[in-house]
Amino acid sequence: MPTTRQDILDNLARTAVFGSLHARVRAALLPHATPHELRGGDILFRSGDRADALYVLCSGSLGVFGRGLARGAPQLLGVIAPGETVGELGFLTGQPRTATVRALRDCTLLRLHRSDLMLRLMARHPEALAEALRHILQRLGQRAHGEALTPPRTFAVVGVHGGLALRDAAERLAAALRPLGATLLLDAATGRGRDPAWHTEREREHRFVLYVADRDDAQWRATCLRQADQFLLVAEAGTTAQPWPDALCRSGGDTLHRTRRLLVLGPNAPGRGDVSAWLRQFSGEVLPHRLRGDADYARLARHLAQRAVGLVLSGGGARGFGHIGVVRALRELGQPIDAVGGTSIGGIVGAGVACEWDDAEMLEQLRRNFIAGHPLRDLTVPLIALTRGTRTTRLLQRAFAERRIEDLAIPFFCVSTNLTRGRVDVHRRGKLWKWLRAGAAIPGILPPLLDRGMVHVDGAVLNNLPTDVMRDAGVHDIVAVDISGANALPATFEDAALPTLPRLTWQWLHGRQWPSLFAILMRAAMVQSEGSIEMRRALATRLLTPPHEDVGLLNWRAWSRSIDSAYRYTLEHYGRRPDAAP
Repeated sequence: MPTTRQDILDNLARTAVFGSLHARVRAALLPHATPHELRGGDILFRSGDRADALYVLCSGSLGVFGRGLARGAPQLLGVIAPGETVGELGFLTGQPRTATVRALRDCTLLRLHRSDLMLRLMARHPEALAEALRHILQRLGQRAHGEALTPPRTFAVVGVHGGLALRDAAERLAAALRPLGATLLLDAATGRGRDPAWHTEREREHRFVLYVADRDDAQWRATCLRQADQFLLVAEAGTTAQPWPDALCRSGGDTLHRTRRLLVLGPNAPGRGDVSAWLRQFSGEVLPHRLRGDADYARLARHLAQRAVGLVLSGGGARGFGHIGVVRALRELGQPIDAVGGTSIGGIVGAGVACEWDDAEMLEQLRRNFIAGHPLRDLTVPLIALTRGTRTTRLLQRAFAERRIEDLAIPFFCVSTNLTRGRVDVHRRGKLWKWLRAGAAIPGILPPLLDRGMVHVDGAVLNNLPTDVMRDAGVHDIVAVDISGANALPATFEDAALPTLPRLTWQWLHGRQWPSLFAILMRAAMVQSEGSIEMRRALATRLLTPPHEDVGLLNWRAWSRSIDSAYRYTLEHYGRRPDAAP
């Protein structure tokens, strides 16, 4: 803890707000700065609290918590690293706190109390006020764009049992992190017995620190867990799941402020469910990752550094085949896809990406099941819907078998509309076919999926472009593909009532075709979410809108044209001619 005059001055000099000030200005702050300590999990202040101080973080890590863009449960919005300040806005304005801040691990801070004397001091030194305002505006800009304040810096790599290739996995991850920032790998031989100040200095010198914890060294393992912003929990594919040995990692209590990731080493077998078996050993949210080769380590590194690229695919009926063309172009361009999510047909194509289907398999699976398979052909008496849904269910089961979402190679989610609760449900676990079926249940066309007392229908009813869900998952670089289109249900002539059958036949023979009941219901399902579509589009780093205005929502015969058009559009969007060599 900074206790001496020089310690306090040194810590003030490291901050963005006070570091550029003249030494005499920092010296003038000394009477107002008092040391403050927090243990991991302690609350510094809550949203709505009176703002009575500004804090400088000297060591440790603070988490900023609030409602995400999707307005779900409170979640970690960002991390405050040593050398940063927190609470500037409330300090200057006196307004209540706008977020909750708590210690992710043991922290030492300097507290600058908001007094009349302190405010007069800043008024005499307007350069300090200007720096504080610049810092506030930078933070507000980050928040407006959904960016985390600072990515996590320290990670505990801990194994479930001895015999794991833990050191090898940590070294491969460190190698993947180094292009993204200076990375240090610490083991017991180097770090055991060091005091907190030594660890703080190592963290100042490096962008990322990996603490590698051996199962057999309880003291060092406890140090690793205490120092980490995130827990990387390592298990081996194909092994029998067992309770995690560390209560801190196993229970959901600590997940209120520290992210846990499950790293499963080795190949995956579709339908085996070994990841889901491991996840059941924990309470609360745990994010799974498959680690088989260098590409998986690189993907994990981008997630840890908050440099991951997420692909979000909208619903849009038959236009969804355009997603295949977009994916093909992105792969040719070398664009990484580190997470994928979508709505309705976008969720189905996204699931193929998460399954790592190549272009040929993606095309064949969707052509066979959604063109040749005729998923909407099992018409029935329309008591609940126009079709029975059996055919669609069977085709989805044929395409995805018994795969579970959490077992997929690439992190994936799809969304459905929960009519029982009147909300969007995000699906990151469970049988893949089941939640794809729920998210594509167009009201009136396909019967809803009933699960545990809940009625689920097409996610497009409330969220047809779930960029907010992707951003809340910690992915800040988003490629969004919106194929819903502005001309999804055109009318080619004017009329106010459906004519008699002879007149309807005459209109059809003369090219005056009424929109089909299927198309009307499909379009109606999408309209509700369009009120917030611009907000969700704005969250995308790249927004792709392939030209599909001439393709109807049910014009499945235009699949080849949709793929080619979207492929060419995407290449041109990224600045490459479609006929140019990759």
